[in-house]
Amino acid sequence: MKSIGRKLGAIAAAAVLGIPAQAQITIEECMELARQNYPQIRQLDLIEEAARYDMAGVSKSWLPRLNISGKAAYQSDVVEMPFDIPGFSFDLPHDQYSVIGEISQTIWDGGTSKSQKNVYAANAEVQKKQVEVSLYSINERVETIYLGILLIDEQLRQNAILRESLERNARQTRACIDNGIACRSDLDMIKVNILNCDQQKEELLSDRKAYFGMLGKLTGTSLDGKELIIPDENEAFPQNDGIYRPEIALYDAQLMQNEAQLHQLDSKISPKFNISIQGGIGRPGLNILENSFQPYYTAGIKMSWDIGALYTRKDEKHKLDAQMRTIESDRETFLFNTGLNAMQMRSAIDKARGLLEKDKEIIALQESIREAGEEQYRNGTISMTDLMSRIDDEYEARVTESIHRIQLLMAIYDLKNCLGYGNGQTGGTDY
Repeated sequence: MKSIGRKLGAIAAAAVLGIPAQAQITIEECMELARQNYPQIRQLDLIEEAARYDMAGVSKSWLPRLNISGKAAYQSDVVEMPFDIPGFSFDLPHDQYSVIGEISQTIWDGGTSKSQKNVYAANAEVQKKQVEVSLYSINERVETIYLGILLIDEQLRQNAILRESLERNARQTRACIDNGIACRSDLDMIKVNILNCDQQKEELLSDRKAYFGMLGKLTGTSLDGKELIIPDENEAFPQNDGIYRPEIALYDAQLMQNEAQLHQLDSKISPKFNISIQGGIGRPGLNILENSFQPYYTAGIKMSWDIGALYTRKDEKHKLDAQMRTIESDRETFLFNTGLNAMQMRSAIDKARGLLEKDKEIIALQESIREAGEEQYRNGTISMTDLMSRIDDEYEARVTESIHRIQLLMAIYDLKNCLGYGNGQTGGTDY
């Protein structure tokens, strides 16, 4: 029944504003449109692209490496035989030449490339989560503007009810004047209130236009002619105490980044192996006894082991451990503060609900008082000033009730944003 009442209220507000009922949009749809329209969202694709290039560069470290070098040198002295051997001459040239080509292939890099890829992936994930945290703040801006428009719509609806009441009393007053039981000034007093009512409507419509312009700018779409759907408070209310804020995912990504950097330390102290083949031509070649240009080749396996990383390994591990404890401390602090804020917001929701229950009773009483006043005025027992005061009191009660209704929705959506219910509701943490 409540949802039907809200739909009827939305249709009535749309009728007052001249909006076709079929053009509708929800606050969640506006939040998603605003997210997709926000310029910063393009950074997510750029981060992914940069990470792909970084990891592609690491993968290329496994490709064969080709190195070509050449040398021409003149030596002031060369090796000479200290004695002569009959039938054999040993004459090394002072000018020597060589051209060498070498192909080398890594067969084991100690896990360096894998750990580097993991670090790049972890860094990219942290950057993406940081962007998500920034994008999440858009929800609050959309909420403020969207619910602000709904509040204006409620005020416009109450304004229409007030004007209808004033018009009804104006007709009755004219009849009383014709019968000689009312003064012309009573009708003038009602007309003044009608003009004030019209003036207030113009101000509200102007504010509504400005709010719609801001919401359209945020969402990047034209909202002209669209009706904003009033959220159902029971459906919108969070059903559990889980926290789904994007900050939680950011802390998780930072911990994964820390772990990837820790694994990278292990790869720094691992030996590395590669095979290489050299081929070239030179004078002299491998056989230095031949004084002529000779082709040659060599093949082998090479091991390298840089133990210098052991000197700083302990300090780097302590540094990463300190970073991990800092992240965990920040996470616990965030959960604690978010839990406190959520408790405060739940109290605000309970307060708003209590006020709404009282508002209904007040409106019913003010309506009864106003109806009695209209009857008393027709009987000549109260003045028009007294009747206008009662009409104003009923109007103020209705406006107050509409404000409290929107405040309740604002409190509910504040709680939703606080807990992260606009973030896909995955990876939640209880507080």
